[in-house]
Amino acid sequence: VAPCSESEWNKDNKELQESATKDAAETGDKPAEEKPSGGGKAAADWTQDDLLDFTFLQAMKQSLADDKALPIEASELYEKHMKPARPEGTTLDVKKSSHKQIGKFLNAMRKSKAIDVTEKKGVIHVSKVDRNHKVFAALETKFADEIAVVPAAVAPAAPAATGGLPPPKVTALWKPSHYLEAIWKAMGKKKDDLFSWDEARSIVFNYIEQENLGKDGSIKMNEGLLEALWKTASGQKKDQKWPEEVDAEQVEEKLEDRLQRYTTIDVAGVGPTTRKGPPLNIAISLSRKGAHNVTRICNLEAYGLDPEALGDELKRKLNCTVYIEEMPGKNVKEKMLQLQGHVDQELGQFLEQRYGITKKFLEVK
Repeated sequence: VAPCSESEWNKDNKELQESATKDAAETGDKPAEEKPSGGGKAAADWTQDDLLDFTFLQAMKQSLADDKALPIEASELYEKHMKPARPEGTTLDVKKSSHKQIGKFLNAMRKSKAIDVTEKKGVIHVSKVDRNHKVFAALETKFADEIAVVPAAVAPAAPAATGGLPPPKVTALWKPSHYLEAIWKAMGKKKDDLFSWDEARSIVFNYIEQENLGKDGSIKMNEGLLEALWKTASGQKKDQKWPEEVDAEQVEEKLEDRLQRYTTIDVAGVGPTTRKGPPLNIAISLSRKGAHNVTRICNLEAYGLDPEALGDELKRKLNCTVYIEEMPGKNVKEKMLQLQGHVDQELGQFLEQRYGITKKFLEVK
């Protein structure tokens, strides 16, 4: 997350004033019948502003409960402490909130006097937290129902700061091709949903059972199975013969051919990212550009990482020049991060400490 520049930091921003006024209002003379935005709603229905408030509260009460962790950089607070504190099934994205940047959110908290911040060379740090401030009391009331459920799940966030993050969880998912649409419809399933292999297999074999076509040992063919698993849209050869009976292994083999592979990668503090195709490693290549050594990094988006935001952080951490380049090809949205110098070792250490992305997920050339 890019920090606010010095000019932004001193800017008299009307939105921030309104946000600070709103925060103060929630802690003061609010009518008894008015419910705060987060209260009474499932976490999945919260706004991004609600999620920012909740995760900030949890971070300050859980993984940053000890002031020894202060001062802390705004981006580190957001990535390592607020994101892991989000409720299950939600995604925290400050860019989609009214604040747009974590620095602006923290500035609103500063104006309410719940925290103190310092700014040096455009980098914002939280230097002091008043956990007894009425803002925290109001947030605890606002999210009382969720806090009663979440602490056990959030408790592991404390060791996260020491680098003990879990590695990314990679899950294979499958989407039915148009050949399988009739069977999916017959079984009441949506063709645009993603399924695990076991779920997709169960749909087909439940259809086989429903149509009384047999069981695993010997399965009789009907037109539905032939259309779904054997026949092709390009037409059939003359005198083409189709099997009348098959076994479960043959059905599974044909089913895999008619499914489209997707991969979900769930990274600590980032959340799950689902993309079409098999899993990708983060590709790191070492080369020269003119008279300089360079390190190029691709496939960051598969892990939910923004190349531009990551580049901003690595520029400070590694004190190196950073370039962002478009990947070649039409309609390609992915970007390549380029760092000055051969810094693959430093990059690997950073990714493991910050996101739990170990060498297993890196491919260095």
